[in-house]
Amino acid sequence: MKKGNSIVGGLIILIVGVCLLWWNEGNNVKNLQSVSEGLKNYTDIKASKIDSKYDGSLVATHGNLTVTGNISDDEFSVSSNSAVLYRKVEMYQWTEECESDDECTYKKEWSDRLIDSSSFKSGHDNPENMLYESEKFLSDSVMIGAFTLPQKLLKSLSTNKKIKDLKGEVATSHNMTLTDNNFYTNVKDNTPEVGNIRISFYENDAKVVSVLAEQSDDTFKVYKTKKGKDFFRIYEDNYDGNDMLSMISKQNKLMVWIFRIVGILVIIGGFSSLFAPITNLVSKVPILGGIVNGATSLVSFIVGLCISLIIIAVAWFRFRPLVSIILIIIIAGLIIGLNVYSKNKSMEGKTKIKIKK
Repeated sequence: MKKGNSIVGGLIILIVGVCLLWWNEGNNVKNLQSVSEGLKNYTDIKASKIDSKYDGSLVATHGNLTVTGNISDDEFSVSSNSAVLYRKVEMYQWTEECESDDECTYKKEWSDRLIDSSSFKSGHDNPENMLYESEKFLSDSVMIGAFTLPQKLLKSLSTNKKIKDLKGEVATSHNMTLTDNNFYTNVKDNTPEVGNIRISFYENDAKVVSVLAEQSDDTFKVYKTKKGKDFFRIYEDNYDGNDMLSMISKQNKLMVWIFRIVGILVIIGGFSSLFAPITNLVSKVPILGGIVNGATSLVSFIVGLCISLIIIAVAWFRFRPLVSIILIIIIAGLIIGLNVYSKNKSMEGKTKIKIKK
């Protein structure tokens, strides 16, 4: 890589990392405030009865899931008395794993997404499209007590129960075979080849669900907080509003730390790119190259980490000034306290020496 390109690339990576950290801290504050708003405003209601006084309010409820009629995938004649039916389409494809530009290994595996082989180092080609596509089918007649569940909410339900009563004649009509409750294309002697398709079907089997959303007549819609965050959740099992908001809070905390770590690593990577011209220049010198490479990696890590912590601190001061001020006071107090303590210990030591004399 040319020196100019390396520097420009490093600066772009640094900017991306800074923006990611800044956005993450601001988004975290919005999430915290939204959960706090939800805890203050939600009402636990019974699903068995609709009370119009809660229209437009954030409500939490739970109850038995009732599905009327079947949903079906007409193309493959598969039906289910479930809220959600999922057709999962996979293709047998090449995958590439490279430890370096010259060391790559290739494996075949089933994947439900197209793997682009155009950038592979070696000639292992995957098809450019799938014969069929994965698809979710949603029931339009699902209720929890007296409430009708909107299809948009049903999309979040799991589909982990495999349907096992597939029909062999359906497979034949699509030039496929039926094996172990899967439809296959062109599989010979139970040995798949690159480009073969595997289709399986899954349904939701939840009996009880819980909902956190805004009540709207006999159904639910998105509840938007003052900070612009949405509460429109469905969970499988019995939960009250406090439980669901607690789960949202835990999920938010997890995502905050994931983005923090990613942001810090991106910034460290940016500094590494800035140092790339130096490491490339001395890389051909056996001993010196290793020393410089190690030194620049260490400097990139330390500087990147320090810059990241400063950005996070400034972001907290921007989005949560009161908390930041309190933290600064506490840290300053600790520093002053440690300083006074060390001075007192030093004075005690000098006093003891004088007494001994």
